[in-house]
Parts: sequence; C-alpha cells; structure tokens
Amino acid sequence: MNGVKFIRENGGLGRRQEGTDFISGIIVYGETATDKRLILSVSELDKAGITATTHPVLHYHVSEFFRVNEGAKLYVQSVAESDGNYTEVKVMQNFAEGNIRQIAVCDFKRELNTLSNSVSKLNQIASELGELNIPLSLLLSVKITAEDMTKLPDLHTLNAERVSVVIGQDGGGRGAYLSQTNASISCIGAVLGAVSKAKVSESIAWVEKQNLVSTAYVKALTGGEEKTRELDSICFCDGSAIGNYTPQQLEAINDKGYIFGVKHTGIAGTFLNDSFTATSLESDFAYIENNRTIDKAIRGINKVLIKKVSGPAYIDPDTGLLEASGVAALEALCDDVLDEMKRNGEISGYEAYINPNQQVLRTSKLEVIVKIVPVGTLRKIEVKIGLTLKKD
Repeated sequence: MNGVKFIRENGGLGRRQEGTDFISGIIVYGETATDKRLILSVSELDKAGITATTHPVLHYHVSEFFRVNEGAKLYVQSVAESDGNYTEVKVMQNFAEGNIRQIAVCDFKRELNTLSNSVSKLNQIASELGELNIPLSLLLSVKITAEDMTKLPDLHTLNAERVSVVIGQDGGGRGAYLSQTNASISCIGAVLGAVSKAKVSESIAWVEKQNLVSTAYVKALTGGEEKTRELDSICFCDGSAIGNYTPQQLEAINDKGYIFGVKHTGIAGTFLNDSFTATSLESDFAYIENNRTIDKAIRGINKVLIKKVSGPAYIDPDTGLLEASGVAALEALCDDVLDEMKRNGEISGYEAYINPNQQVLRTSKLEVIVKIVPVGTLRKIEVKIGLTLKKD
C-alpha cells in the first residue's frame, strides 16, 4: 500500500567492541586489486571505491562479516590473481601491526585439486607468524564444482592445524544471486564474522549463540528481486542445496573436516556444522577454539614477559640459582594473564611454573612452563529415554 516506510539503520554511532579478539582480515582473490585498508563498517566501502558493482564478492563478504558481528574491525584487500603463495596474508598482518586474530582467504577461482597445497602453504604462513608471537587462524574457500563434491579430500589427513576450509554458501539470498556470475563465492565472510564474534574458547557452531540468519539484503543488491534472508536457505559452494543430501551424505562431508551451514530440528535458523581445522582429530588443535585460546594466551604472556628480556636476573649467592622472589614475580606476571582469561570464561584452569634450579648465569636463558586446561565443547548430547512402570 502507499505510504511512508522507515528503515532503521544501525551502526551510525560507530560504537566499537572492547578487546582485540574480534580484529579480522579478509583477502579476496580474483577481483580488481585494491589496497589494504581497515574497515569499521560497510558504509566505508563505497568511499574506498569498493562497491557492489566493482567488487561484488569482496563487498558481499564484508557485508556478511558485519551482519554477523557488527562493531568489529576488519582489514580488507582484493588481489587480481592468485599465485597460490598467499604472501598477502603475511603483508596484511604486518600492515595491521600484528593485531589480526583471524583472516579469511577467498580464492574462489582456484580449483579443488590444489586444495591440499593451498592449505599447506597457508598453514606454513600461519606457523611463521606464530613464531613471531603474532599468531592467527586462517579460513580458506576455493572453487568447487558438482563433480568435486563427490571427491572432497579428507582434511583430517593433513597437518594444518591453523587452517579451516569453508564450503558452505547461501542458497536463496544475495549470495545465491551473486553465485550466478561468481561461482563458489562461499559464505566465508559470515563464518569469519562468527569466529570474530565468539569468545576464543567458544565453538562457532554453538547453536544458542551463533544463528547466522538475521536479515535480507535490499533488492538493489540482488538484481531488483526480493530474496530470502541471507543464509536462511543454504547450499554448498557448487550450488547444490543442503536439503538435497541425505543425513548420511552430510555426515560423510562433515567427517572430512569441512565447515558449512546446517539446520537443526526444533529451532529456526542456520548454524555451522563445526569448527574443524585441517588436521587430525587427535590433535590438541583440531578445532578453531583450541587455536584461538592458546594464541590469546601466547599474546598475553608475551606482552608481559617481553619487557623482562635482557633485564637482570638476581641470583642467590649461596646456591648460584635464581632468587625465589624473582621466580615468584615472573610466575605472577603469567598468572595475571591467565587468571583474567579464566575469569572471562576462556579457560578452565592453568598453571605457570618456573623451575628455580636453572643455571641462568651460565645460559642466560629462562624456561617457563605454562599448562592450560581449556573449556570443553558439547558437540554431542546423548539422552537415554524410555517408558517405565515407576520412577526409581
């Protein structure tokens, strides 16, 4: 009917989240090159010359990131062609002064047969950044065809604990519209938003917190057509609808370690199947939250201990070993970092220990041992239920 319609817009006050765990980055390969830049809201994209017309895939994923986690910080870049080396990841982290916690790599024109090499290369880069005490988690999406869906490699046979592979995609909204001309764009922007939104200890598949369905995009972004709410209808990167697979087929894809959207009986919305990384399920770092937890501890402990490098270490003259007060002071620095994480519900417990019987005068080296008890994740809940004549 005729009338005046009001659309409430959010984000105009520019309120930002506290902390740094949400600082993220995204690199899209296959679109006109852009410089690296920090984006605080979708509205900044047009000012930077990144529009839904000039950079449809990058614009979409940035929009999805902020739709899922408004108020976060996102570094963005597009690269015209992918050489498979992904040096741009290193450069972006350096550009951000090491502050990025997770980066999504959307290489939507790269064939699936290069996936193992791509995952390995990205993991090597993440490992090198970790050695510099600026660790991060990486998400990757590549081109997937209908034929590829029958021969997806098992990611749990790889040794890339810092990399996760996203093969889910929107099936009825803006993502579906864009996939008509940009195949396999995936839903990596939304997944990145979910990672940045979660506490470091939380799984991105947490049903109570991570419903990926919220709003639909305006018709101007979907070819003038009315579309469903984004990710309310879901598919894989080849365009095949999740609903056209049997539960056994979906379980088989899940068991290979990929990340995609799923539906749960009894609750509306779309959720992620899990938070796998491309490594063995027996690894301590088989899930994104395991990596993010240890990475946060590393960053925090490094921040307090780096100030002590090349500082004095006082020795008990009677034993030639470290003074007890000095050992206790250093342990307390680590305790402060880990105690804050425990108070925030990011770890279950911890121990920081320094063996006082170290020959620092001889080696100028101090070993600190930190043990962390992580927060568990209820991936499956088994309920035994039946009828009975009476209560026990």
